[in-house]
Amino acid sequence: MADFSVIGYIRAISYKEDSVFVFLEEYKKGYKKQNGERVSDKYLDWTCIFKPYFKSYVSKHFSDGMLVQVKGEVLPYAIEHEKIVEGYSVLGQTINLASFPRATVRNEIRAIKESQIHSSGTPDLDSYREEDF
Repeated sequence: MADFSVIGYIRAISYKEDSVFVFLEEYKKGYKKQNGERVSDKYLDWTCIFKPYFKSYVSKHFSDGMLVQVKGEVLPYAIEHEKIVEGYSVLGQTINLASFPRATVRNEIRAIKESQIHSSGTPDLDSYREEDF
C-alpha cells in the first residue's frame, strides 16, 4: 500500500452507513516547459474514504470549503456498485485543518528589519504626557 498525503479544499462531504466520503480539490500551480509550452493551473479531485467512527469528528469540525490535510493509503483498485473496477481508492487515516501558506513571509521579515534599522529617533515623552494628546 502506498502512503498518501494531500492538502486541499473540501468540495463536499457524504455520510454513508458504513463510511464517510470526503471529496477534496487539490490546487496544482501551472508551469512553463523548457520548450516554451505553458501548462495551465489545474485542480485534482480526490475522494477519501473514512471508516464510520470518523462521522462525528468530521461532522463537528469540517465543512465545505475548508482547507484540510488528509493522510492515508492508496489501494490499486476502485469499488463502484460493489464491483472492483480500474482506478484507485484512497483510505483516509487522518484529517486535520491545514494552514494557508504565506507567500509574503520574506517580504514581511525584510520590512520589519528595515523598519528597525531606520528607527533611530527618540520618542517625545513630554508631548505624550500632555493633557490634549
